[in-house]
Amino acid sequence: MRRLLLVTMLLFSPLLARGDDLIPTAEGTKWEYDSTETLTGSTPLNSVVIVRAGKDFLDGKEVVKLETFSGNVLSKTELLTTDEKGIACLARSGKEGKVTKLNPPERIIATPLNIGANWEKLSEVEGIKVRERFRVVGEEEVAVPAGKFRAVHLHCEDASLLSIKIDQWFVPGTGLVKETTMARGPGMLHRTTRELRKLTPAETKSPTPESLGIPSSLSEPKRLAVEVSSDPAGGSKTEFKPDVAHIYVRWFGRDLPENARVRVAWVAEDVGGLVEPGFIIDETETIAPIQNASARFTLARPPDGWAEGKYRLEFYINDSLTETVNVTIR
Repeated sequence: MRRLLLVTMLLFSPLLARGDDLIPTAEGTKWEYDSTETLTGSTPLNSVVIVRAGKDFLDGKEVVKLETFSGNVLSKTELLTTDEKGIACLARSGKEGKVTKLNPPERIIATPLNIGANWEKLSEVEGIKVRERFRVVGEEEVAVPAGKFRAVHLHCEDASLLSIKIDQWFVPGTGLVKETTMARGPGMLHRTTRELRKLTPAETKSPTPESLGIPSSLSEPKRLAVEVSSDPAGGSKTEFKPDVAHIYVRWFGRDLPENARVRVAWVAEDVGGLVEPGFIIDETETIAPIQNASARFTLARPPDGWAEGKYRLEFYINDSLTETVNVTIR
């Protein structure tokens, strides 16, 4: 039994969605939300909320900047960092423009997003500081004006001074597609709902076959071009040493179906009889928000190193096997 456990630890290397794969961070990315606010005794207020991604610097380091506009007025700016632990807010400013650094940083999304996972963050609702405790309650189909998504449902409740409930539906690779916030107090009920209406990606040049190491003689473009490397900056490689810290996996979609499900499976092919050939070590799935979407994932080295042998990465579009990359660790 101990030997089997050791084998599992050697093989297992979760396909972790990095923070910069959880949301598009390219400068110029824009989310548009339909927002409805309802306050006791008042007529519901409908508006459009726009979030724009950009770049900024904090303490000499480049960070992601998200600016939120309500009614064409800048209402909030957040400076974020993204890594294998998820997404964290380092600093924030409101309408007045005063930047407040957060110490410690505020965890917005914590990975992996497994059912039951939870984290805390300090926030402010109705002018009252609250400690929000978020929990992953499951995966659900959610329909918003931008379309149908398979989303991770996050739930939060706080009953310190106000009774506050927050529900968020988050799609890796797209971001927040729906959020409802309800604050209840003596004689007061304030409810806000935001639903994604449109996601506009940053204007980027589509990768060429040559840039991905694909011979130019293959004139027919692939629907899914893939890349495996030990370098986070890119470059193709399929043979790795057992002590390599990370294996970076990328895919680039071209003319994908609407809301295509792109699934990546990490499969043991021949690892010296430790497990049967074809054993799926782990897999992950992303909903492509646009036809020419792309994503990156990280295979993290197990604590005792990689088990030597042959593996393969399988790439599926809507459960149809589209590409396979053979990987050797030795």
